[in-house]
Amino acid sequence: MIKILSRLIQKKPEVIPATEPLNSVDYHELNRGNCYLVKEPKPKLSFEVFAATIKGKCPDCDHPEAFPCESIGCEECTLACPCKACRHTRAQGLCITMRSPETIRDEYFLQTTPIFWISKHGADSICPTCLEMAANMIYGFLKRSKNPVVLLDGLEYLIVANGFASTLKFLRDVQEWVVLQEAIFVLPISPVAIEKRALALIERDMLELDVQKP
Repeated sequence: MIKILSRLIQKKPEVIPATEPLNSVDYHELNRGNCYLVKEPKPKLSFEVFAATIKGKCPDCDHPEAFPCESIGCEECTLACPCKACRHTRAQGLCITMRSPETIRDEYFLQTTPIFWISKHGADSICPTCLEMAANMIYGFLKRSKNPVVLLDGLEYLIVANGFASTLKFLRDVQEWVVLQEAIFVLPISPVAIEKRALALIERDMLELDVQKP
């Protein structure tokens, strides 16, 4: 079984970090090296925060005159965008979700961000029982990106598919990598879909984002 999973991991293509066009001047104050838990029945705030973080300006941007842009290929653009002279690295995102990648791209206007579907079907999919594959992809992305942000939507389903102990171990590994790589990790979860003891173990080492705040 371990050999089969190992072969599956090797066949999975590397996740190439990509920067979204600057099409938002909004951003959320999320600190690098932290894991954020969002308790909500459906993942709404978590996706909004994720999208704003990877599409928006850097919190410490030196160019307040920077303008939103909907185009791909900033390096080829001839417009005098002040962000080209920026000394900072804008955030790059990785999304692993229960929803189809096409739906996420259309709803949040994501053009270049790698999005993977927790499913047994489709090209950009991750089998829900292959936690090793998901871990391998996340770790590779964190190592390659200079300012990584990871959104994992569907932890409840992973618990059902793999059991709580295995899923918690996977989650702990991701949290440790996030700290070591000074990344940002966003985890939406429905409190009614998970046992209280399990929820307490998950939220133990995470910061909570309040769904009531704008």
